[in-house]
Amino acid sequence: MFNKIPKSFLYYEAAEEAIQKGQAEWTTCHKAAATKQYFPTVQDRLGIKINLTAKLAAVLSGHGKTRAYLHRFNLRDDARCSCGQGDQTMDHFLLHCTMTSTQQELLKHQTSKQRNWPESKQELISKYRKLFSAFIESVDFELIQQSDVN
Repeated sequence: MFNKIPKSFLYYEAAEEAIQKGQAEWTTCHKAAATKQYFPTVQDRLGIKINLTAKLAAVLSGHGKTRAYLHRFNLRDDARCSCGQGDQTMDHFLLHCTMTSTQQELLKHQTSKQRNWPESKQELISKYRKLFSAFIESVDFELIQQSDVN
């Protein structure tokens, strides 16, 4: 009986079932809040090819060694960014930090022709992946993280 069903159909069915199970886990998981902003669904993540670097992984996961992240684990006395404009989080680096304003303006110019800035994180990674990745790679996180608060 099963010898009449193409193997490709069985592979497709198994893959679809795995995606559905993965989505159910993704939806109910209370962790990965930062990553879910970039990839709300499992299908979103599977639908794009990513050249994952250490910097990009840190941004997508929210687990970079920012001052806020280190402060959360009592590894820094404070979470304030060197720019003095707020806590040093990944979102701060990407959207508000004056130390990355040149890179922000370039990305903003390249992505928001007729839209508001900031683009959603999902759009940044799905529609503007190469530009967003170049932006991330252009930021010297080590230098910014080591600077003293003014």
